Amino acid sequence: MIYMFAEWYKPGCSLEYPLHGTGALVDALVRGLQKFGGRLSLRSHVEEIVVENNRATGVKLRSGQFIRAKKAVISNASMWDTSNLLPKEVLPKSYLDRINTTPQCESFMHLHLGFDAECIKKDLGIHHIVVNDWSGGVDADQNVVLISVPSVLSPDLAPPGKHLLHAYTPGTEPFELWKGLDRRSAEYKQLKAERSEVMWRAVERALGPGFSREKCEVKLVGTPLTHKRFLRRNRGTYGPAIEAGKNTFPGHSTPISQLYCCGDSTFPGIGVPAVAASGAIVANSLVSVSQHSQLLDAIGI
Repeated sequence: MIYMFAEWYKPGCSLEYPLHGTGALVDALVRGLQKFGGRLSLRSHVEEIVVENNRATGVKLRSGQFIRAKKAVISNASMWDTSNLLPKEVLPKSYLDRINTTPQCESFMHLHLGFDAECIKKDLGIHHIVVNDWSGGVDADQNVVLISVPSVLSPDLAPPGKHLLHAYTPGTEPFELWKGLDRRSAEYKQLKAERSEVMWRAVERALGPGFSREKCEVKLVGTPLTHKRFLRRNRGTYGPAIEAGKNTFPGHSTPISQLYCCGDSTFPGIGVPAVAASGAIVANSLVSVSQHSQLLDAIGI
């Protein structure tokens, strides 16, 4: 946050958005990975991190395939999900105790919409924040909704004459409300309707009278169970709830040789900039000093 604010207040600076949406960033990372001989395997559910003689030697997939690690195994799953991929007997009790006692942030509600742009104001901004009660605090349940309409800047993200929108509650949705619910049950559908109403109202407030929920052609509601299922996140959590000044995020090495962790369960913390930094730290840890020097020379530092 500090680095971002420093940039924001420089003369002529503004908040930008990647052309063709944030998916373009993912595409660029994949191109870089493949350019240097890497391979990305999709639909490859990791069942277990294989440990031999206290050394991570690879991963076993749900299909039964074993992928051997040449140098190391790196997990960007949360601390809770990573520990569940390891044989329990290989982790020291103190390490497990820290994981099990680390508090978690709550989860999310999501609303994805697709609708006609014809009746929407032409000067619509891309980002909107709706706070229902400033005295309640930004972390209060159902008090804050963030809204993004990326098709405002990248029309190619939606069909001609259409907008797409994403609204969400920022890590404030209690998982306990959803725990144990069957995603196919009437009870689950009813709770989705009730808990998504705050986002519908926020969208109506931000987009104005030209917006009609009844005319939306795409309506998708995500819940903490959606987070848990599709992102494979323990309790659908946003990540560890570690307060600055009271505790620190764990480092990237583990008690298992050649097993490293990155992501929001490690230093420097939660959020895209922090998580990207954690990945860079682990990558830098696995290359030689001479390779560091070559890279610095290549970029002119």
